[in-house]
Order: sequence, then structure tokens, then C-alpha cells
Amino acid sequence: GKKLESYFMTRKPYLDRVLYSLIRTKDLGTAQELYFRIQEGEQSFADLATQYSQGNEAATGGLVGPSPLSAPHPAISRTLAVSQPGQLWPPTRLEEWFIILRLEKFYPAQFDEPTRLQLMEELFESWMKEQIHQHSTIRAVSPIK
Repeated sequence: GKKLESYFMTRKPYLDRVLYSLIRTKDLGTAQELYFRIQEGEQSFADLATQYSQGNEAATGGLVGPSPLSAPHPAISRTLAVSQPGQLWPPTRLEEWFIILRLEKFYPAQFDEPTRLQLMEELFESWMKEQIHQHSTIRAVSPIK
């Protein structure tokens, strides 16, 4: 009941899912050029990602997901969390990369039957681990003489 709803609210950021497009390159000039081409509609995000992106996403035309919002790098997750579908973000430095991001679709977690079952399973597993931990005290055995 209420405990499950409360648990759902704490887990929601990990249950929300996103589908997004990503281009990453190590060259700022390239990143800026690609960003302007996408923004001006000269070339599609997918074509440019396939041609220029330097990560695994090049194979999917830059498309990543749907995956939990918590799955990507925290900086990417934060940007996606405040994005509107279709919103294109200018090149941003992320470690050694310059990335261009666009949220394609946001799938908010629903407090539906499959989610309820998943959450009940998580709570049960957590309870079981706690029980095992509480009852697994190590007892010293005196050596046989």
C-alpha cells in the first residue's frame, strides 16, 4: 500500500526511461560544426552520428535506449532530466569528449502492476538479505582437546 507508493517515489528516478541521441567527438570544432548542421536542418542527427560519432552509438545513428534515466553518465542524466523531447543541446565538454545531446522520448515510470511487482520483489529481496545478515552471526567454536 502506502509503503510501496513511498518506495516507488524514491525509486522513480531509476525507473524513468529515456530514448536519446548522442554524438561524441574529441574535437570542439567538429562538434560545433555538427551541432549547427543539425540545428539548421542541413543533415540529420542520425547521419552525422553514424559518420562522426566516436562511440558505440555511431552504429545506431546516435540513438541510445530506451534505458533507465540513471544509466548514462550523471551529467548526461541531469541534462536529459530537464530536457523536452526534441530539444538539442549545444556541444558540452564531458571528460575528454565534446557531446551533442537530444532527448527523443521520455518514458515516465508508471505505478502500474508490472512496476508494483518489481518493487515488491526488490523490497522482499532487501528484507531477505537483512534476515540472513541478522541470523548469520559467527560463533567461535572451542577447539577439541
